[in-house]
Amino acid sequence: MGLLVTLPGGPRLEAAGVVTHRSKNFILHTDDGPDRAKKLLEQLERMLGIVSTYWRRPNRHVIECCVVKDLENWPGGKLPPLAVKKIRSGSGVTITVKRMQGNAFFAKSIVYAVADTATTQHEAVHAYCHQMFGSSGPVWYSEGMAEMGRYWANDGDRSVQADRGPIRYLRSIKPPPLKTLTRTGETSDGWQQYAQRWALCHLLANNPNYGQRFRTLGFSLLGQRPGASYLAFFGTMNREIEFEYKVFLRNLENGYRVDLCHWDWKSRFRRHREGRTVKVKIEAGRGWQASRIAVQADRTYKVTATGQWQTEADAEPVDADGDGKGVGRLQAVIWSDYQLTRAVELGTEATFKPDRDGKLFFRCGDAWGRLHDNTGRITASVKLEPR
Repeated sequence: MGLLVTLPGGPRLEAAGVVTHRSKNFILHTDDGPDRAKKLLEQLERMLGIVSTYWRRPNRHVIECCVVKDLENWPGGKLPPLAVKKIRSGSGVTITVKRMQGNAFFAKSIVYAVADTATTQHEAVHAYCHQMFGSSGPVWYSEGMAEMGRYWANDGDRSVQADRGPIRYLRSIKPPPLKTLTRTGETSDGWQQYAQRWALCHLLANNPNYGQRFRTLGFSLLGQRPGASYLAFFGTMNREIEFEYKVFLRNLENGYRVDLCHWDWKSRFRRHREGRTVKVKIEAGRGWQASRIAVQADRTYKVTATGQWQTEADAEPVDADGDGKGVGRLQAVIWSDYQLTRAVELGTEATFKPDRDGKLFFRCGDAWGRLHDNTGRITASVKLEPR
């Protein structure tokens, strides 16, 4: 949670249990142990490197943090009442002093957080944004990106690495319309809304269909440019994003790679003639992949698959039937009007009869969070049988 207020300055802490530690970009006041403080600073520095690379702004201002293990160890009256309230609730807050000089600004942020690495990382994103940009954007963007910072640990790792509670929650809900989720608001709310915003920001930031435009939107929101909003940037793509968001939440798990599972909106799909065979190559390490075949309701299609793929780095190659547990089996689904049918398992040879017109997609049947180490491809030959 980020809060912009006017305060006389930072905390002055003089207590036997509170020790100050320093790193390149952080000053850390904490009553936690020195080993945990050192580890926290290392993780904060790593996270800040990822954040500053994403926003293309190397950090220029030290970020000050008060991380509290036990409030009894802290001198009375030295922490703001709001910070004490947040820490008692097991969370944190970032309080920023901002002064304007013409079009320029100076901002000083102080993070107050319970002694929890994830909470401190979340608040440190708010502090970075306020000190570098003068704002952290509207609530949906501010909290969504701060939650991304909460989980960012390794540069270049695009996979989902989140707590199990939010993942279970997100898989269980019917997502709200994105125009509702991204509406401008002035206050933060519960962890459920934080989780939904995180999921949307993670999807948009890592999806090749939207990533660059989302970064540009972020600069506009952080710079508080007039008219900047989700709908202004993505209104014409909203149906596509809402579809991908629903698919993302439905299959969400740690290890999920949005960049490997983004939807193919550009391929052209065509019906093919009776008796003609169309060959489709399917990669083991991707999500649903376009066949370029437009199937027709109540027509029979025969699929024959050849080749092998691997569903783990050291696993034995398998054909389209998969292993004894069905992992690696060839699957198909039909897309129609932003809806998916239930997946059908095909294997090396099968026939199927769609109950609707639509676009045919294939994938290797593996856990959505384990596609990154899959290798190989299979060729599916699809034939439209005569009536």
